[in-house]
Amino acid sequence: MATIHPFRGVRYNKAKVGDLSNVVTPPYDVISAEAQEWYRRRHPESAVRLILPVDDGCKYKNSAACLDEWLSLGALERDAEPSIYAVLQEFEVAGEKKRRLGFSCAVRLEDYENRTVLPHENILAKPMGDRLNLMQATKSNFDSVFGLYSNSRVPEIIRPFTEREPDACAVDQDGVVCKLWKISDAAAIKAVQDELGNESILIADGHHRYAAALAYRNQMRQSVGKVDPNAPYEFVMMTLVSLSDSGLVVLPTHRLVGNVAGFNPEAFLLKLKDSFDVTPVPASELASAVEGQSSEKYVFGLYLGGGQACVLKLKPSVKPESVIDSPASNALKQLDVSVLHSIILEKLLGIGAQEMSAQSNLSYTRNPEEAMRMVDDGSCQMLFLVNSTRVDEVDAVAAAGDKMPQKSTFFYPKLITGLLMRVMEF
Repeated sequence: MATIHPFRGVRYNKAKVGDLSNVVTPPYDVISAEAQEWYRRRHPESAVRLILPVDDGCKYKNSAACLDEWLSLGALERDAEPSIYAVLQEFEVAGEKKRRLGFSCAVRLEDYENRTVLPHENILAKPMGDRLNLMQATKSNFDSVFGLYSNSRVPEIIRPFTEREPDACAVDQDGVVCKLWKISDAAAIKAVQDELGNESILIADGHHRYAAALAYRNQMRQSVGKVDPNAPYEFVMMTLVSLSDSGLVVLPTHRLVGNVAGFNPEAFLLKLKDSFDVTPVPASELASAVEGQSSEKYVFGLYLGGGQACVLKLKPSVKPESVIDSPASNALKQLDVSVLHSIILEKLLGIGAQEMSAQSNLSYTRNPEEAMRMVDDGSCQMLFLVNSTRVDEVDAVAAAGDKMPQKSTFFYPKLITGLLMRVMEF
């Protein structure tokens, strides 16, 4: 099953770059174009220059050049001993303080059919190709894949090492504090390896990074003409967290819909009433009305603009596992996002898998107020608010061998990029 190895992490030299909070970033896929420029201006050695290099025709070479320069000048340093790294994130959600403990390591890459590493979302070719090109140029893992495991003893092995001062610490733009401890103790590493030796790993975040690492591994195998199980490209950097960790938080990602030809709001509402109870609510109360029913299944908020808002609740007589025409498992069919995508987007609005993949009709947001303004100004035709997918639902879908629709989960907080990197040693 899961094979984990220590590695010699590459980390910023605080004596050279100063406060690490000024050089770390979120993962590449949540940084807007405007934010990229902000991070570049913030510090000359910002990690954004590695993960999102300037695209001047030599995009990936620019990243490799930055990496080589910073290593040679000492802005980045490689740890002397192979280690795993305890990672503690301290943050706040809805006024509640939380802590999430994990550890970073190198995990052996496994083809999905082996059922050792389990995905839960589909990927898109373009971002996967982008990450593959970056890996080919830099031979590095800058952004960590985020994985989950079920073993509850591993945190107890790691926790004692977090009782001293951290080896690195940074605060991100959301105020999330991330602390890191290097663990080179051979006995502790062996204990963690043994505990996870019979475990599978569920990818929580970083599906495109993992797919790119798999593709890079396969290219390298073909290039060298053999399988070397200890080659650096056989592994990828992951940060692993126990499924039982009380700090695991999944936030909702809402859907904005546009470009639906001939859309008629009144006719659409009539069609919805065949499958849903439709309750009008003041637009200002829509988000709280949906969140207030977060313990219920199949509750959505719909905003059509001009103050027209309602709560949709699937009628008890409508069973998703029966009405969703798909060979998928019941675990997948019974997700809120599956009901939204299959019954509403596909059947009522004609937005099928091809359109969803092309993102010609669908976009995503976590900000209901901003999204409602986009509907009001005509940028989109409607907004659907959803509740969070639960961690146990994610686990059940992956265990069934299925994958969720895009943006079904948003694990919060994201892992910080730049506090720890893995540069392959050949």
